[in-house]
Amino acid sequence: MAMGSSLHHCGKVGAGQAMKALNNLVSAAGFLAGIEALAIGQKFGLDPALMVDVLNASTGMNNSTQKKFKQFVLSRRFDSGFGLDLMVKDLTIALSLGREVEAPAPFLALCRELWAAAARLLGPGQDHTALALVVERETGARLGGAEGEETPLAD
Repeated sequence: MAMGSSLHHCGKVGAGQAMKALNNLVSAAGFLAGIEALAIGQKFGLDPALMVDVLNASTGMNNSTQKKFKQFVLSRRFDSGFGLDLMVKDLTIALSLGREVEAPAPFLALCRELWAAAARLLGPGQDHTALALVVERETGARLGGAEGEETPLAD
């Protein structure tokens, strides 16, 4: 059963798993950086939906700005179909790979720790896009949804 639209031979046994974990590192980093940017912008007075449009027309565009922010975060759905626990698992694999090949990866270590902390705070069964709820809580920003609408992490 094919899971993607293209196949790439990546090398020896285990190379596909390594590539998947490293791809998810780039995805996780882009998501986290983008959500933090939206929170900062919202606190400054920028409209998060407009920010997504500007990012998508600029160099900040990435998979998350194109396919996750409006669809799953600003809509408050948090149901993209990829679990937060799976993202943490892939980041852990990527971190182990870096250690195995003796490649220092301080950003990867920090990224993995931030995602793992969100998973602990949110609890099991959460979608990875729910990480935005933790950023909202930490920054006091609200990304999307109606004013006064309850948030799962509301204090």
